[in-house]
Amino acid sequence: MRKLITILLMLLFVSTFAQQAAKTETKEDPYKYNWRLTDVYADWDAWKADLDWVKSQIPQYNEYKGRLGESAQVMINYQKFSEKVSQISSKLYVYASLSKDVDGKNPIYVTKLQELQTAFVELSRNTAWIAPELKTIPKEKIEGWMKENKELAVYAHDFDSFFRQLSYILDEQTQKTLTYYSKALGASSRTYSSLSKADMEYHKVNLSTGEEIVTSPAAASKVYTSNPNQNDRKITAEARENVYAKNKNTYSDIWMGIAQNLWAGAQLKGYESTLDAFLKPNNISKDVYMNLIDVAGNNTASLLKYRELRKKALKLDTYYFSDESFEISDYNKSYSWDEAVVLVENCLKPMGEEYNKILSTGLQGGWIDVYEKPGKQTGAYSWSIYGVHPFILMNWNESRDNVFTLAHELGHSMHSTLSAKYQPYVYSDYASMVAEVASTFNENMLLDYMIKNAKTPNEKIALLVQAIDNISGTFYRQSQFAEFEHALYTMIEKDAPINSDIIAKTYNDIDKKYNGDIIERSANNPYSWSRVSHFFTHIYYVYNYAVSFSASQSLFTQIAQAKTKEEAANAQEEYLTMLKSGGSDYPVELLEKAGVDLNTKEPFLAVVKRMDDLVNQLEIALKEAGKI
Repeated sequence: MRKLITILLMLLFVSTFAQQAAKTETKEDPYKYNWRLTDVYADWDAWKADLDWVKSQIPQYNEYKGRLGESAQVMINYQKFSEKVSQISSKLYVYASLSKDVDGKNPIYVTKLQELQTAFVELSRNTAWIAPELKTIPKEKIEGWMKENKELAVYAHDFDSFFRQLSYILDEQTQKTLTYYSKALGASSRTYSSLSKADMEYHKVNLSTGEEIVTSPAAASKVYTSNPNQNDRKITAEARENVYAKNKNTYSDIWMGIAQNLWAGAQLKGYESTLDAFLKPNNISKDVYMNLIDVAGNNTASLLKYRELRKKALKLDTYYFSDESFEISDYNKSYSWDEAVVLVENCLKPMGEEYNKILSTGLQGGWIDVYEKPGKQTGAYSWSIYGVHPFILMNWNESRDNVFTLAHELGHSMHSTLSAKYQPYVYSDYASMVAEVASTFNENMLLDYMIKNAKTPNEKIALLVQAIDNISGTFYRQSQFAEFEHALYTMIEKDAPINSDIIAKTYNDIDKKYNGDIIERSANNPYSWSRVSHFFTHIYYVYNYAVSFSASQSLFTQIAQAKTKEEAANAQEEYLTMLKSGGSDYPVELLEKAGVDLNTKEPFLAVVKRMDDLVNQLEIALKEAGKI
């Protein structure tokens, strides 16, 4: 059930997609630095054959209409049929999306997008009856079937999740009516994708060296981390902010279209808020969300102290956001791709034979698209295809931050691979809250390894900064975004007036709450909120990073600081068991089994304490090095 719903939700976010970009090849292996998309489909003819199959199966759903309550066997047959359609549909969508993400400028597959989208709309119309019909079958009847039939018993958690949400299920006619509007309702997300990716033209700046650069994300990041000229960093950041400020009204209108659509859908289903609509399906208490932003937003003393230390160490009269990534130690090492691979492999060796065998396979080539290309999706992600393997997108710029990004995305990939190996298809996916635990856990492993192997005082300072920046960027920054997102949706839900300036003011006020007045902001900085694609494509997702980071810190501590080897081994086994569990339980319950209780403030307060400790250590180290 959940898998089918996931496929249908893709309708909201489908955008233009294109063929795979020209590859950065090596003579030895054309896929060493590139995706091997032939692992998914040999060519677009094979893709089209699967699409034709899905289209041919859509009418078959109606053969089960009115029959789901007949017997356990009919229900089993339906589940298996639906899962196969869902699996192939997901494969079709991910393949197309991956192709688009390495060459977003190529419009050749717009017609393929339209064909896929049309098929998904038809699938929605022919499956609108399923949830309403399941709703009429007594829970006790299905529970009885599951006691007698092991095949059906596999779906126990899936059925529990369904019956827990009965009051939010729409009737068949309403569900079907909504499918007619699906393309229109997804227009805002597609517009954002086009404006911020395919049609994005980054501004150029002239650096103090006379070099002219295009301020793409990767190029700008390199300036922030390694250019010693503060004004170069400043003008680069302002150029990037200006790109978004230029279209401030357009971005605001796009966001409002998405937000109003989601709030309308939440109300239609009977949710009290948009946030509830995102939390309740995974049985997550609103307290988890509110505890996070309460703890993070009201415990920023060490974060502000860190900024003061940076300003002193860099000997700056004025401090800008663009100074956040510049090294305060004399350790500014660049990392080649091959060096990064070795570092990540070494830090994860303690995770055991099975984990490392999968890791080695993924790093050999074909799983990761490494380097920046024209029209390529910015940032990084891991996206898995059931029955194939994960695909990781990178935009390698040789920074230490990119090394940690690689470890992060490999955490997702390992989670997906282990989940797919040990869980049936219905539970092979998992909630986003759990997903970000695996990624940030790997960052902790890498950081611990690099600190232990630091060779100079300056390298140790750099790594302490990395540890602090992990908390700053993943815990505080994402909590800030979560508070901002919640504030905006609260306005939408109260029918409060909203425009680009109101959104910018809200962003700026919350930004100052977390980051203080030490940071000098440009006039256009408040409009830079729109660069965060999650606000447009992954609604109410950013809080997962902060919550997951808190959980992974706790899990890592239980393993790394265990009093005995036996305790460490047990803690590690519980963590790996969680990764193998996929979506077979609710995320809060899965984490509780692994040893973290998110229903309290303790995991979040522990991160605040860790931040205090690290900042104090950094202050001592900077004094010893004569930097402050």
